[in-house]
Amino acid sequence: MTMKCPVCGNIMIWLNGSISHDPPVKYYSCRECMIGVSKYSETNYDIYEIKK
Repeated sequence: MTMKCPVCGNIMIWLNGSISHDPPVKYYSCRECMIGVSKYSETNYDIYEIKK
C-alpha cells in the first residue's frame, strides 16, 4: 500500500503491513517531514510528529 505525504507529497513508508494482508488501520511515516500518519479509511487519517 502506498500513500503520499499530505504535507510534502513524497511517497510515505508503510510501517505495519505486507501485501498478503490488509489491516484496518495503516501506519505510515514520512522521512522528509518527520511525521507519522495513522490511516483509518480512504478519507480519515491522523497526523502526528515523529519523536527524534
